[in-house]
Amino acid sequence: MTIPDVNAGELPTLTATRPGLRSTPAQTVRDLFGHDGQFFAVPGSFPSGLPDHITFAEVVYYAVVRIPNPDSGADVFTVRDVDGRHRTLGVPAPDLDAVLRSALCDLAANRRAYAQQVEHNRVHTRGLQPVPPVRIGYTTTGTCIVHVRCACLEVERLAAHFEHVSLAAADWLDETSTTPWEFCPTSPNRVSTPTGEGLLVRTLRSVDGAAAVEIQSTDGRSEFIPLASVNGLA
Repeated sequence: MTIPDVNAGELPTLTATRPGLRSTPAQTVRDLFGHDGQFFAVPGSFPSGLPDHITFAEVVYYAVVRIPNPDSGADVFTVRDVDGRHRTLGVPAPDLDAVLRSALCDLAANRRAYAQQVEHNRVHTRGLQPVPPVRIGYTTTGTCIVHVRCACLEVERLAAHFEHVSLAAADWLDETSTTPWEFCPTSPNRVSTPTGEGLLVRTLRSVDGAAAVEIQSTDGRSEFIPLASVNGLA
């Protein structure tokens, strides 16, 4: 299903059923709430402008429930969370478009507040840097770019983030041994290892496919070391 660009102000597409999950078949709004209605999807990239290391589920579904109002004779629409506690988003009203916009506004505010709390906890509770120091992205040709405390405000095709470059190697780069990789140009180029340190010469893959670096020490010697064994970059 094509998802409209809600970040650009488009309203989401409404569907009669929620796609089935592994544990549950496709459902209707009446199955869940006892009233007629429709579903819509919101992408994890909503709202725009959040830090790229704050992530949400790729797609989340919500229900628009049509509830008859016996006093006025008009239906009232309300948006409900499909999972969890079925809480209401936005302000119920007879105007469907207004209800959808109100719900999206409420959801955006909730996600921004969550992002702010995550940022606060990273710094003040866990004592970490405000932004994860290692970010993984991809070029359009498929090369994996490793960003380490770099000047890049945005990472092209961001895929993952890590607290240390060795974790990025062990948990990401080494998972697919044929993918070419390199550091972004503004990442540090002095590499510290268990045996010393040196300047980065190039990135490569070892004979067994592991991400590795070639460094040159101050005495001119070259050394090849798996990225997973690197102590850090400075």
